[in-house]
Amino acid sequence: MDATMNQTRPCTISESIMQSCVEVKKMREGKEPKRSLSELFANIEKWSKEEE
Repeated sequence: MDATMNQTRPCTISESIMQSCVEVKKMREGKEPKRSLSELFANIEKWSKEEE
């Protein structure tokens, strides 16, 4: 059995989407700094290395 099959999500998919929407709204209102696409890719790369 694959190792990913045994992992549990910290929240549901719908909760994750709602949290993302709240973050975007805060960014648009200027309450949180905006992030670029290159920052997203850098974070994804960093997170993937942490999981190994």
